[in-house]
Amino acid sequence: MLIKRVGIFAILCVLLIGFPRSSVAQIGDAGAILQAGQEDANTLFKAYFAPFGKGFGTALNTGWSNSAKSHSTLGFDISINASLARVPGADRNFNIKKLDLKNLVYVEEESSSPLTPTAFGNDQPGPTMASYYTNPQTGQREQLFNFDMPQGAGFHYVPAPMIQASVGLIKKTDISLRYMPSISLPKDINLNLFGVGLKHDITQWLPGDTFIPVNIAIQAGFTKLNTSIDFEVTPPDRSDIKNDYSASTWEGQKADLSSNAFTINALVGKSLPFVAVYGGFGYETSSLRIRTPGSYPIVVPNEDYQPNNTDSKSKIIQKVKNPIDISYGNESSFRGLLGLRLKLGFFNINASYTLSRYPVGRVGIGFSFR
Repeated sequence: MLIKRVGIFAILCVLLIGFPRSSVAQIGDAGAILQAGQEDANTLFKAYFAPFGKGFGTALNTGWSNSAKSHSTLGFDISINASLARVPGADRNFNIKKLDLKNLVYVEEESSSPLTPTAFGNDQPGPTMASYYTNPQTGQREQLFNFDMPQGAGFHYVPAPMIQASVGLIKKTDISLRYMPSISLPKDINLNLFGVGLKHDITQWLPGDTFIPVNIAIQAGFTKLNTSIDFEVTPPDRSDIKNDYSASTWEGQKADLSSNAFTINALVGKSLPFVAVYGGFGYETSSLRIRTPGSYPIVVPNEDYQPNNTDSKSKIIQKVKNPIDISYGNESSFRGLLGLRLKLGFFNINASYTLSRYPVGRVGIGFSFR
C-alpha cells in the first residue's frame, strides 16, 4: 500500500530512535486514493503530511550549539542529539470539505465528521471518501470505489535525531559538521545527511570585552537530508478487472524525500566549569519535498465494457507515472531558545527548548575537549 509505505517513510526518524512501530499510522489503501486522479492524491497527501513538512525542518534546525561559548583553537566536541517538535492541536486534523478535491466526495453520514487526522494526529479513522462515474452502458451514476481516510499515529511529535561534531578555529570561531554517508536501513530505506554550521564569539569585538561577564555569539547552520524507500504497489487481482501490464512494469517504485533547513541565531550565555547556560533568538526556514518516482497501477472504468461478453471486464488497470510530488516550502519563523549543558570531565549532557511555530525539545549526550 503506497500511503502506508510513505507513512513509514515519512516517520523514518522515529524508527531511527527506536519509536515503537505500533505507533506508525495505519493509512489505508493508496491505490484507491490514486484512482481519484493524481491531483486529488497530491492534495490529500499534502494535507495529511502537513505537520511533518512543518515540524521536520524545525527539528532539523535545533542542536547546533550546547553553549554560547566557542571552543579554543582545535578544541572539539562530538554529540548525539534527539529532537522532538511538538505538533500544535490545530495541525493534528484538517477539514476534508475545505480541500479543493476534483473527483473525491465526502460521504456524509449521521455519525461522521469532515475532520480527519493528520499523520501526527489522533489514532482514529477519518471519514469515508468515495468516487463516482457514469456507467456508459446504463447512463446511471455509480460508485467506483470508497475508502476511509487514514488515522493518525497517535503521537503528536515530529522527531529528528542528529550526530554532530564541532571544532574551534581561529578568532573564537567554531565550525560544526553533520554528516552521514548513504546507508541502507531496514525496510529498504536509504539515508544520507549533510550539514554545516558556524558560530563566532562577538564579545571579543565589543568595547571592554574582558569585563563582559557573558559570552555573546552569532550562530548559523544549514542541514540537507535525502532519504528514499523502496516499495511495491501491484494491481489488485480481481475477476472484474482487466490487466494488460506485466509484473516488470511496477519495478523501481520508491519514495524520495529531500529536506533543507537553515537557521541563524544570536546567543548569550555563561559557561562555568561544570555547567553552561545560554539563551537567544533567531530566524529559521525550511523546505521539504516528497516524490514517488516509478509507475503505479490504478483502476478505472472500462468504457468499452460489454455486459453480454463474458471476456469483457467492467474495469481496467491504467498506469500512472510519478503520481506524488508535493512540496512544503518557505516554512519560516522567528525562534527563541534556552539551553543547559552539564559537563562531567570530557563527558557532557545537554538539553534545550526552542519556542517556534512548532516548539522543540532536545536532549543530547557527547564529549568535548577544550
